[in-house]
Amino acid sequence: MGNYFSLCPQAVHGILSFNGIGAFSSAHPTGVVVRGVDYSAVKLIGEGGYAFVYEGYNNATGQRVALKRYVFTEMQQQQVVVNEMNIYRDVCPNDYIVTYLDSEMLYRSGLPLPEMWVVMEFCDGPSLQEYINNRLQSPHPFSAREVFEIVDSLLHAIGHLHSQSPPVSHWDIKPDNFLFTETGRLKLCDFGSATRMFYAPKSVEEVSVAESELGSRMTLLYRPPESLDLWSKDRVDTKADIWALGVIIYVLVFREMPFEANSMEIMAGVPKRYKGNAEDSCPEDFRPLMNVVRTKMLTKKPADRADIFSISEELESITHLPPLSRPRPGLQSAQRSRFA
Repeated sequence: MGNYFSLCPQAVHGILSFNGIGAFSSAHPTGVVVRGVDYSAVKLIGEGGYAFVYEGYNNATGQRVALKRYVFTEMQQQQVVVNEMNIYRDVCPNDYIVTYLDSEMLYRSGLPLPEMWVVMEFCDGPSLQEYINNRLQSPHPFSAREVFEIVDSLLHAIGHLHSQSPPVSHWDIKPDNFLFTETGRLKLCDFGSATRMFYAPKSVEEVSVAESELGSRMTLLYRPPESLDLWSKDRVDTKADIWALGVIIYVLVFREMPFEANSMEIMAGVPKRYKGNAEDSCPEDFRPLMNVVRTKMLTKKPADRADIFSISEELESITHLPPLSRPRPGLQSAQRSRFA
């Protein structure tokens, strides 16, 4: 099962146990009413920190759903999730995003803070990460057509976020956060790191705040150099998603990560295969694609990275898939600074 949840602080487990709420225990919720609709929670399928995800059903219609439950231990967590839901609602519905259906804050007896319950589309397939892992066990690499189809889905999901007004940065683009539906479509999930702000810290205090917040929002293997070198004066914004997309494409082609989990290596900005002669190791079918990845996506300076729409246009002649539609000029407001 894929990843419907963000990894969060672990302090919730003690409180859950104290209140008799434990995974797979007899006291674990078996149902919930969200805005007057009765749902059954039949199986816990994932948990991380204060988030729990269940396979469930709408008892009136029989619709299969995913139920995401947040159990807060402090007010700050509650505000973070409210912000997440505001963005999640705004970007749905879309064919390339796990559909948001409903949500509600619910109070439980004996707990000082409410719980948030979110009703979402249930994706029955594996995550893209699980799909990649299975293929890595096979001697057969991904074909060019397979990679192009995966990349097309990722472009559509990210393009939809970046076309919002203001643009939405996901900031946790990685294979774990793309889920296959039963029809084989890939959909983006988990908006716990998403934001309409950019980071451009200028003081020691702002750099300290940015280091902490970006460290909790982003996954190291997919973080861009500017998010690690906050004194570089480079903005951290939607271009971070472009870098992460480049990492995913690199993995699909070369069947390995472009960087180790090492901040200094990532900040240097040179993928493993490009430290020598990339032409020697890149399969011929992928050379045009990887040229775009190397020159337009996995670039150390975000200013040298193309936006998602330009990348889609560059790839049209390679993948023979139609490009994304750009936002209409003048109708998209800008992201605001985290430190304005």
